[in-house]
Amino acid sequence: MKLIISILIVISCLPVFGQNIELFGGLNTNNFYDRENEGHYQSSYNSGSGYSFGLAIDSIRADWMTLRLSLKFDKYSGNLTASDGGLGGGYTTTAEIDKSLISLGVFPLNFRIFKRIDLNIGFEISKQISESYKGISNGWLMGEPNWSYDLQERYNKYSNSINFGLSARLAYNLQINESITISPQYTFYFGLTKEFIEFPEATKSIRHFIGIGIKKRLKST
Repeated sequence: MKLIISILIVISCLPVFGQNIELFGGLNTNNFYDRENEGHYQSSYNSGSGYSFGLAIDSIRADWMTLRLSLKFDKYSGNLTASDGGLGGGYTTTAEIDKSLISLGVFPLNFRIFKRIDLNIGFEISKQISESYKGISNGWLMGEPNWSYDLQERYNKYSNSINFGLSARLAYNLQINESITISPQYTFYFGLTKEFIEFPEATKSIRHFIGIGIKKRLKST
């Protein structure tokens, strides 16, 4: 959160000539994934839905580059089933996850296509502000009785506090007047850090966002 506050202070000190401020919101779809293929590990995931809204400033000129910065709230969910083990035993976790994050987006690569289409490429760093989860983990061990426990009773926390990933945004700008633009948009997020601190720790997130933004051109100060 200190990083987010620091960047917001920097933004407030930048000259606003030629910048655009945007309010946006819409729906998202989350798909958990992993690339583990070692041993007896297996996993399956079901996508979940949610929503996102936030504030962005683009056309920020910093030395030789032009930036787009965004600050948004993300709420998303998903289901998982994962198992691991060997010849002497094994265990399986089934869970439903719901998470809320505050995300800071930094987009150093920005392109204007055919005067109406914006393509922004960058990264997002997120701080979890809440989570809810429910599920069961059960297993067996040769020569021992089977075991099972409820995830809520076993863990005080299930998700990683900080996440990082790559992000790409595509928007079509419909100019209403000299200062107001409506922007239907799509954003793709590819998570690079682990979503959970408990099994299955290898899980990451891919999210799709479809929404609309209202953009206002700022005058020079």
